[in-house]
Amino acid sequence: MNDLQKYYLTESARWQKLLGIFMAVCTGLLVLLGIFFIIGAILGLDLTGEDADLGKFGLIAMGILYLLMAVLYYFFTRFLLRAAKGIKTWGESGDEAALTDGLRNNKNFYQMSGVLSIVGIALAVVTIIGVTVSLLILA
Repeated sequence: MNDLQKYYLTESARWQKLLGIFMAVCTGLLVLLGIFFIIGAILGLDLTGEDADLGKFGLIAMGILYLLMAVLYYFFTRFLLRAAKGIKTWGESGDEAALTDGLRNNKNFYQMSGVLSIVGIALAVVTIIGVTVSLLILA
């Protein structure tokens, strides 16, 4: 690997670390929001009438959704930070095993991103088809 390639790889590791730190902060915020919604629904929500149970259920469901998103963010964060660490270690010491580990975690990050993108597109298509069929039936 020449010096320019090494420079680009180690420079990208710095950005990976920065994004990993931002994602770690976002993960913490998602956990706090999820807990906030769940506790708010259980303890603090004073709804009366027919929609009270539905409102509490909605807030609990939203809290659980935030916690599930935090789990996904955790893995993205972990892959990014490990990739950055491995590449940085390699850049400083020349340790090939660290580079391999960093690139493996980099691959895992992009692989997980790709799978979630495919799942998201599939869910969007299914939702569009479901809404279209529902509108045709109701029309």
